[in-house]
Amino acid sequence: MNGSAFTNLTRHVDDPLRRRRLSEIESRLIEHAFPPQLVVENTSYCNMRCVHCCHKEMIRPQAHMEDGLWKKIVEEVGRESPECELWPTFYGEALILGERLWERLAYAAGVGCRNLVLNSNGSLLGRSDNIGRVLRSPLKRFILSLDGFTKSTFETIRAKGKYDVVIPAVEELLRRRRESGQVYPVVIAQFSVMKENAREAQDFAAFWRDRGAEVKLRPMLEWAASGSVRAGTIAHDSDFRIECPWGNNTMAVHQDGSVVACPVDYEGRFKAANLHDVSIREAWRILGDKLRTPQRRHQWDQVPGICRGCGDWQAAGASYDEETVSGSRPFWYYDERSPERS
Repeated sequence: MNGSAFTNLTRHVDDPLRRRRLSEIESRLIEHAFPPQLVVENTSYCNMRCVHCCHKEMIRPQAHMEDGLWKKIVEEVGRESPECELWPTFYGEALILGERLWERLAYAAGVGCRNLVLNSNGSLLGRSDNIGRVLRSPLKRFILSLDGFTKSTFETIRAKGKYDVVIPAVEELLRRRRESGQVYPVVIAQFSVMKENAREAQDFAAFWRDRGAEVKLRPMLEWAASGSVRAGTIAHDSDFRIECPWGNNTMAVHQDGSVVACPVDYEGRFKAANLHDVSIREAWRILGDKLRTPQRRHQWDQVPGICRGCGDWQAAGASYDEETVSGSRPFWYYDERSPERS
C-alpha cells in the first residue's frame, strides 16, 4: 500500500505523480454496454453527521426504497450482467433497514447477482446479530468507513459515532471471520484522508491489517462541491482535467428511482431518468448521451451543471493493501485492457 500521495495533503493537481496517476486512470476508461458499478440507495436515512459528508445538509426526502423497485433492479442485473458491482447503499446507512436489508441481499443473490458490496458506518454492527448476518450473507466485500485511529479523532470526524461501540464490533466481526476460515466477504477498513486524521493513517492501516482486515486509504471528497464540505486537496482553478472515472463507470440511483449524475450527486441535481419508467440499460444509454460523451470529448461546457464545478475526479484511485483474495477489488482496480484479466 502506498497512500503517501494522500497523507501529505498536497493538492492533487500540484503533485506530478498524482497528475500522472490521474492521466493513467483516464487512459484506461472504456465505454461499457451496461454499468459495471451500480450504486442503489435502499435507504437515504443515516444516523451520523460526519464532518466530511453533506448528508446533514441534504434537503431531499429521507425514505426507504420500495421492495418492488429493488426487485426490478436486481432482476435486470442478474439477467443482463451478473458480475456488475452492485452496492445496496448510496447516501444512507443500510443497517438501518434491519431484516429487510438481509432479505434484499438474499433476493439479489437468488436472481443471479454475484458481486454484492456493502458499505457501513458500523454503528449498528454489534446489534441484532448483524455480525452473523454479514458473515452468512452473499456479500463479496463489506467496507467499514472508520476514518480515525484514536478515539478522539474517530469521534470528531464521525460525529454521533461511538468509538467504544463501533471498534469492538468490527474487531469481533474480524475475529469470527478468521475463526470460520471463510473467504467472503472480504472486510475492508476504509480511511478517508483529511487534515483532521492524516497523521494517523499509517497507525490505522497497521492496526486493522493486524486484525485481518484489508485497508483502503482514499482521498477526501467534496460531494461535487454542492454543499459546505471542502477538501484542501481538490483544486477548482486548474486547467488540468480528466474525464471523470465515476461518471464513466458508475450508475447511481436514489431511493425514489432517480438516476443521477454519479455517486457524489447526493441531492440529485442532475437526473437522467427514473428506473420506475425505464430499464437500467436504457438509463445507462441516456447517461452516455448526456454525461459520458461530453466528458470523454473534454467538452466541459456541455457536461451537466453539477459536473462543471465538481473536482472530485481528482480523488480517483484509492490505495489498497496487496490483494489477498482474488476478485476482492473494485472492477476499476484491474487494468481491463490486460490480456491476463478475464
